[in-house]
Amino acid sequence: MADIPGIIEGASGGAGLGHDFLRHIDRCRLIIHMVDISGFEGRDPIDDFITINEELRIYNPELAERPMIVAANKCDIIRDEKIAERFKEYINERGYKLYVISAATNKGVRELVNAAAAILSKLPPIRHFETDYVPKPRIQGSPEELAIENFDDVWTIEGPWIERLMQNVNFSDYESRMYFNRVLRNAGVYKRLEEMGVKDGDTISIYNMEFDYTG
Repeated sequence: MADIPGIIEGASGGAGLGHDFLRHIDRCRLIIHMVDISGFEGRDPIDDFITINEELRIYNPELAERPMIVAANKCDIIRDEKIAERFKEYINERGYKLYVISAATNKGVRELVNAAAAILSKLPPIRHFETDYVPKPRIQGSPEELAIENFDDVWTIEGPWIERLMQNVNFSDYESRMYFNRVLRNAGVYKRLEEMGVKDGDTISIYNMEFDYTG
């Protein structure tokens, strides 16, 4: 099983984590396409669904023919029922099996897992698969080498390490933003800020992105 979070437009050409993510899908016999239907991000789930499928098709046309079921996630916090219903109609019209779920509350998750297991039990293995060696990118800098400066209640962070990290994150996707936050914490960046005196509510400025610090 391959979990491919936060694929962005242009991933088939290497944008974001690009091929580092997409190459893992080649071996998957079934695709579960999870789409946020809550509307909290101000996104259109139909547009998201079309965009990701197009990236899969461009990367490998065979993936356009791969069996797929759709999981409409975050049904417990839907902001606009009309958008959610329009998405459901769109998916049903195209013949995909649709499962409305909430990963947070487990609603519909068992049904989704059982459906996937039933489909996989009938699918043949991928007929042909050759692994391609993908060299790891050269690591540029390190978290310890980041330049952190304070101007009143604004903290700027710069350096090759974090610049590369930001290129690999889809900041319009909630899970990707949470991944970015975890990487900074695990790398000790927040600890350095705390040791330097950062306070809750201070602004963290990293190149063209700003957010409020919360300890």
